[in-house]
Amino acid sequence: MRLGVIALSIAMWTVACGGGVEDEGTEQWGAQSARLVITTEDQVVARLPASTGAIYGYAEYLPPGYLTSPNTSYPVIIHLNGLTEFGTSTTEANLLEVVSRHGALKKIRTTSEGKAYFGQKQVMVFSPRAPTNWVPADLNAFVDFLVANYRVDPTRIYLTGLSYGGYGSWKYAYEYGHRLAALAPMATNIGAPGPTITKLLNVPVWAVHSYADGSSLSAERSWMQGVTKNYGQFQLVAVAQSTTTQTYLFPGASSPTWTSQAGVVATGTAIGRLTVLPGSAHDCWTQQYNNYAFWDWLLAQQRAPVP
Repeated sequence: MRLGVIALSIAMWTVACGGGVEDEGTEQWGAQSARLVITTEDQVVARLPASTGAIYGYAEYLPPGYLTSPNTSYPVIIHLNGLTEFGTSTTEANLLEVVSRHGALKKIRTTSEGKAYFGQKQVMVFSPRAPTNWVPADLNAFVDFLVANYRVDPTRIYLTGLSYGGYGSWKYAYEYGHRLAALAPMATNIGAPGPTITKLLNVPVWAVHSYADGSSLSAERSWMQGVTKNYGQFQLVAVAQSTTTQTYLFPGASSPTWTSQAGVVATGTAIGRLTVLPGSAHDCWTQQYNNYAFWDWLLAQQRAPVP
């Protein structure tokens, strides 16, 4: 997977860091007309583009009570899969199998505790399938589609992704990060470090990486420098090789320096955190997605409404 990501990332770096961002005070979210008929809740279902008009096919989970609470808005987790999940599904069964291999939808589909957890949290989950790559403008059109067709709480939109999906989430953040309540990219360091990600100012970020996934500098170059530059820290986080998991914490403007703690640290108010697993395994995401403390942290984040 990594070689494919590297080859594609070179051509796509311009897209990731380009301009054309919108005026945050005047953008119109979810301007599309709603066209869906929603009849299913508390289970994972797949929707092909032909049935929705969305730019992607996707799978969704709507929590129990969604159909009987017409005045309630809900937080939403958007999950981006990796390179091996790119493609086009012609059946709902195939689409469901592909996009629910990882993340929250996997937990909901395969475990009773996962289904109970996300149902109790009253959160919607969506995992789209892109044909060949994650394009920020297309992904933003999908967010608009969700806002238009589902009762999304716009102050609680969460984006996470793994491998090339993590790369796609970083690219999205360069242009539309101000729409997010939190960002959680995993197993991606391609193209980093880059320019300041100004759209992530005051947006909490939790990145996850294996120490030597690709090289001994992989974890340091996890794009976090693009976050910390917002607060006057222009140095890479110094990641030490360890036989145990370590979490590096960046408080923000109040104390623009990195500190570290043993284990997966989901507590505190750090604006940036980087969890580094020992070894070189590309799959650092399964452990993180299996940890409900991570989901607790993610769903606790909320951003101020756009004026």
